[in-house]
Amino acid sequence: MSESIDGTSPVTPVTPVQEALLDEPTTRQLFFDIEHAAELIDVVYKGPGARRADPVPATPSLADAHRALASGHAVQLRYRFGGEEWWDTLIGTEAGVRLVRISHSRALAVSDPP
Repeated sequence: MSESIDGTSPVTPVTPVQEALLDEPTTRQLFFDIEHAAELIDVVYKGPGARRADPVPATPSLADAHRALASGHAVQLRYRFGGEEWWDTLIGTEAGVRLVRISHSRALAVSDPP
């Protein structure tokens, strides 16, 4: 932890979270980019209205994840790219696909500082 500007209270570092609203072509490009430029670690599914993640296939598949997203499931893609582990949560909305992205590597570094 570091001190606040006034030096009286500690400030907890916050992991950067990126958010975006994607149209269908951009969503397809995201899946393409992960398939061809990253290492897929896992796919987590959450059904419409579910409180918990649904069971996942033994072997995670981007094609299965894209189909699940199109059918109303939220999906979380966990992958390695650029030396970091990324978690992209994708949720279908009326306006497009909401993307919430976090570097899990950075999140761990913030929660467990040296």
